[in-house]
Amino acid sequence: MKSKEFYKIKPYTYFILRKSDNLKYHGVRWANKESPIKDFALNYFGSSKSNKSFCEEFKRNPKNFFYRICWTFDNKEEAIEYETKVNKKIFRRSDFVNKNAFPAILLDEQSIKKISEAKKGKSTSTTKHKLAVIESNKTRILGPEFRAKCSKINKGKRFSKEFRNKISRSKTGIKLTNSHKKNIGLGVKGEKNGMFGRTHSTEAREKISKSKIGKTPWNKGKKYKTGNIPWNKGISWKRKINRKELNSYV
Repeated sequence: MKSKEFYKIKPYTYFILRKSDNLKYHGVRWANKESPIKDFALNYFGSSKSNKSFCEEFKRNPKNFFYRICWTFDNKEEAIEYETKVNKKIFRRSDFVNKNAFPAILLDEQSIKKISEAKKGKSTSTTKHKLAVIESNKTRILGPEFRAKCSKINKGKRFSKEFRNKISRSKTGIKLTNSHKKNIGLGVKGEKNGMFGRTHSTEAREKISKSKIGKTPWNKGKKYKTGNIPWNKGISWKRKINRKELNSYV
């Protein structure tokens, strides 16, 4: 319950206004070991993370600011709940410095640049987190609704040439172990294969055929290290294949 018991040691909310430009800040304090009247603007000067200079200036020159204690609360949870309620109303306003106020974060260019610099060269996930994600994905089953949603979102999208080259460079030189290759093979074998029990339509085949015209096969001129022979090696077609006739055998 909120009250105005400023002489008791209780969590409290406060308001600060800079006189020069009317820039404001609303905050909460719950770790005080003294009453709000003895704590605020004497030992504590605010905790703005999005604009530290605002609170630092308030600490150096409190005379340039108007400030007051707003409310006191019986416990920390009540104080945070009230601050959150207020922040939801003010965090988008240009006259408040509460840009990174919980539960919403409104990042400006300065904040984005600061986060970017702090994250540079650091891994976004720990090894423990990566392993947990891998394990969870092993048993993850995607439902038809989710697949349809992903299909709809990605339909018609095409990566730029620059992005494709970037992916290509990141994969260059990576060698898979035999066990890794075997696991990939098992993962797309039989019923696990996306084309299991299905065949391409005539339209799809024609589309694939047209997309390959003028392109050099990836294995042209390459020798087979394993000794495997392509299924169509040495076959000379005496006549042109009729697609409709071929479909009747599939």
